[in-house]
Amino acid sequence: MNDGLAALDQTRRALQDSENRLQQVLDNTSALVFAKDSRGCYLFVNREFERTTGRRSCDVIGRTDEMVFPADLAARFRHNDLLVLHEGRAIEFEETGDFGAGERTFLASKFPLLDADGVAYAVCGIATDITERRKAVEALRDSEAQYRAIFNASEDALILWNSRYERVDVNPAHARIYGWSREEVLGRGYAHVDYPEDEIRRRLELVNRALAGEPARAEIESLRKDGRRIQTEVVTLPFRHRGEPHVLAIARDITERKKLEQALSRAALAVSQSEGEALFRELARYLAAILRADAVFISTVDPADRTRMQVRALQLDGQVTENFSYALAGTPCETVFGQQFRYYAGGLAELFPLDPAFRELGVDCYAGQPLADSAGRPIGLIAVLSRRQLSDPAFVESVLKIFAVRIVAELDRVAARDALRASETSYREIFEASDDAIYVHDWDTGTLVDVNQRACERRGYARDELLNVSPGELVSGDPPYTTQEAVRRIEQAKREGTLSFEWRSRRRDGELQWDDVRLKSAQIGGRPRILAFVRDIDERKRTEQTLRAREEQYRAIFNASVDGLVLEDAEHRVVDVNDAYLAMHGFRREQLLGRSMAAFVPPELQALCEALLPRVVEGMPCRFEAQTLRSDGTRLDVEIHGVPMQYDGRPHALVMMRDQTDAKRAEAEQARLEARLRQAQKMEAIGQLTGGIAHDFNNLLTSILGYVTLAAERETALLDPKLGGYLAQARRSCERARDLIQQMLLFSRGQRGKCRTVRVAQQVRVALDTVRPTLGPGVILETVLDDASPPVCIDPLHLEQVLLNLCINARDAVGGSGGVRVAVGRATIGNLACTSCRGAVDGEFVELRVEDTGPGIADEVLDRIFEPFYSTKEPGKGTGMGLAIVHGLVHEYGGHVLVESEPGGGSRFRVLWPTLPAHAIAGVEGSSAPTIAGRPERQPLDGRVLIVDDEVAVGEFMRELLETWGLAATFLACPLAAFERVAESPGRYDAVISDQAMPRMTGLQLAQALRTLRDDLPVFLYSGYGEGIDAAEVQAAGVRSVLRKPLDPALLEEALRAVLAAPAAQRAGSAGPAFSAGGTT
Repeated sequence: MNDGLAALDQTRRALQDSENRLQQVLDNTSALVFAKDSRGCYLFVNREFERTTGRRSCDVIGRTDEMVFPADLAARFRHNDLLVLHEGRAIEFEETGDFGAGERTFLASKFPLLDADGVAYAVCGIATDITERRKAVEALRDSEAQYRAIFNASEDALILWNSRYERVDVNPAHARIYGWSREEVLGRGYAHVDYPEDEIRRRLELVNRALAGEPARAEIESLRKDGRRIQTEVVTLPFRHRGEPHVLAIARDITERKKLEQALSRAALAVSQSEGEALFRELARYLAAILRADAVFISTVDPADRTRMQVRALQLDGQVTENFSYALAGTPCETVFGQQFRYYAGGLAELFPLDPAFRELGVDCYAGQPLADSAGRPIGLIAVLSRRQLSDPAFVESVLKIFAVRIVAELDRVAARDALRASETSYREIFEASDDAIYVHDWDTGTLVDVNQRACERRGYARDELLNVSPGELVSGDPPYTTQEAVRRIEQAKREGTLSFEWRSRRRDGELQWDDVRLKSAQIGGRPRILAFVRDIDERKRTEQTLRAREEQYRAIFNASVDGLVLEDAEHRVVDVNDAYLAMHGFRREQLLGRSMAAFVPPELQALCEALLPRVVEGMPCRFEAQTLRSDGTRLDVEIHGVPMQYDGRPHALVMMRDQTDAKRAEAEQARLEARLRQAQKMEAIGQLTGGIAHDFNNLLTSILGYVTLAAERETALLDPKLGGYLAQARRSCERARDLIQQMLLFSRGQRGKCRTVRVAQQVRVALDTVRPTLGPGVILETVLDDASPPVCIDPLHLEQVLLNLCINARDAVGGSGGVRVAVGRATIGNLACTSCRGAVDGEFVELRVEDTGPGIADEVLDRIFEPFYSTKEPGKGTGMGLAIVHGLVHEYGGHVLVESEPGGGSRFRVLWPTLPAHAIAGVEGSSAPTIAGRPERQPLDGRVLIVDDEVAVGEFMRELLETWGLAATFLACPLAAFERVAESPGRYDAVISDQAMPRMTGLQLAQALRTLRDDLPVFLYSGYGEGIDAAEVQAAGVRSVLRKPLDPALLEEALRAVLAAPAAQRAGSAGPAFSAGGTT
């Protein structure tokens, strides 16, 4: 008896000594340490808690957070405490509060304190100030939502009673345990259950005790809805609900547990006197007997190798066998350890082929339960094996859990016993749990007497090694981080009590690191010590360095960008601007910083910028083209790209501006070139179409005009004056049609004139005499002619045609009454585009300008005025060829046409011809256009002529015409057939007349082929298309003359007479001139 008391007294003293050391550590740590019971009342706080919160321990202990702190802060603390109690494990929280010195943020590690029954009775917390790392925290969830989540998730039945003994709320587990739904019991007491009066009183007594503030616990028999009786463990707790006193009853179904208790009572008595390894063997033996298993073993994890397990007890076929170790991998134990209960009813050899033990023992059924210490860490497992299937798995699980509790309790007892032998075990958990490295220095020598694991990890030493390292080995050695300075600061901490500073230290591997050091003098174990709390700030230093580097990089990129960059905050204020923007807009930096960017954009864009900037700041980039204002007020075309950007921890907008002046100019030039190309292609296509139409029309007109001419020469027509008048009128109409065709050919550039050196002013002055009568009496003609303007190269007839067409166009524009002004002079043009061909106009020109006072030209009409047959006049009042002819003739001589018009302001046509260089003026041929000599009196012709034309109507006309002249004419529509006919008898014909444009063989090709048969055969060509025929080719082919459609019979007769009237010997001579005076095309 006395020995037991002595041992107890010794244990009490050891605990007291340990408690004293613990209190010293708590009071000297830089962390806040505290404990609260399950109701939230403080059990203890350390000195750092008092210093930080500004509240003394005597004002805190015994009180809840609601009594000590503001309500919102207290609610958050209580919420976290309840979560730890509910989870039953350590949890870290970030907690923020203002304790009088500004808002602070703490990293609080809270863990439950368990009583002997393993029930959490309190919460212990270690809070480290992390304000420098975090400036903001997330708001805690509403406590009511937490209550509801815990309430509904509980596996136990939870019943909330009010003071009237009515159920206010029940959780889903209540229906599972008792069988009554929530709707069946809310607002009711026990009237729905057939309990004896004494049972009802016993239950109400539990509620009354809780209403009085006293928690109560009892095991009672309960009746389910289906009539089955179950054993329940009921705990009633006082509970405040919506400001009113209530009782929270927690009911757990312990029916199976009670059955197990009865079954295990004898086993419990048998092992009550055992401990250690003997206890494990006894538990294995009784467990095998209870479950009728062939083998039972208890194993714990190997501390040296956590992949292996050490068997602590093994019962096999009723015998205790020698312990051993085994690898976890590939065994069913691997699925149990650190996880949960597992039950395999059979097929172990197939499920775990790597474990040979099953085949050797012949077992086929396995059940295992993990073992975990009081902190929830996995430490081992208990397993049973059987050659036949075990009983109900739920029963096996319950039995294993009960035995597991006893095994874990024994393991905890052994661990506690071992921990008690060490003088520092009582405070080691707190010491080691700190996030800071802690060093305990001897007061006199400064050597290390203790360190925590964090210090070992930071330095790279094992604990024993670190304790033997001198302070000089832990400093960097680079001034001011030297051994002498370290000693000086320790002495300063001795004098002042505390000292904080940043320090550069060295790891075991030589790597340098940054520390935030707090030195504090303290009494530990009755001896003065210097505590060093060292926090790792390498990351913070690296972050600071990275931020500095990024700032430098950002600044370098920002300033080097060729685009203008402006950094704006959420209030539209300019925070930064680069040199490119300043150069682009002409501002000084101080003119922009702090001002709104809206002041530097045109007024019409300010609303757009103010609308887009908030969207960019919120994370939505934008891109658009706009104009900005330079410092001188001029506008600049820019492309703007706005992107969101974090700057100084806050959202900003980075606006990038690219000068689009060159791009806009290039786009305009490209558009101008494209328009010019389109116009040129259109005019070329129209010209080709016009030439084709003229060719076909010429063929028709040739036969019509020829037949009219033949009819007019008939004796009947000569005797009938009226008929002669009709034919004369028909001939005049044909001649007008011929003129129209010539205009079409002029437009398509099929008819080239003779280029001469012409003084435009002099030629216009002469031509105006002819033009004036066409204008009418209501048009006032004004002229401004500069005779000093330089000469140009042009056909005078074409110049007169251009002037006439423009004046007629002006007359029609004024409606026969108004003013027309004709002017000639020198003009210097730059960077303009021709209205008709869209070509660039640039250089020195002689300008013929015709202006009118008409209503002007609409834009949609201006785009088409140079197209052939396009006219805005009424039908029958114009052909639509006037301006088309102007286009063709002007561009034939390298000129351009500019048209200027304003609605209601008249129109101005400016014809521009390039001036001749001075040295070229004298060299230009000045011969005038040839004239057609009068036809002599007709004499009959004699000879045989072959006519070749793919148009039958034209060919038949030609045959009849030649026959009226006394010639023997033959017509063939195919040039190949004509060649074959001549080849049959080369001397058959005296001359050949052929159309130039024919399919399969042109007239020139036919002439060349005929020359191979007979080189003296005269060949005449006629053409109405206006295509260019090379004079050398004509000469080489032996062609005598090229005539123009529609044929003038007089010119054709003259050409034939020149050949056929000559003696035969002369006809056999060389070919005559290639082009007749009147027949060039």
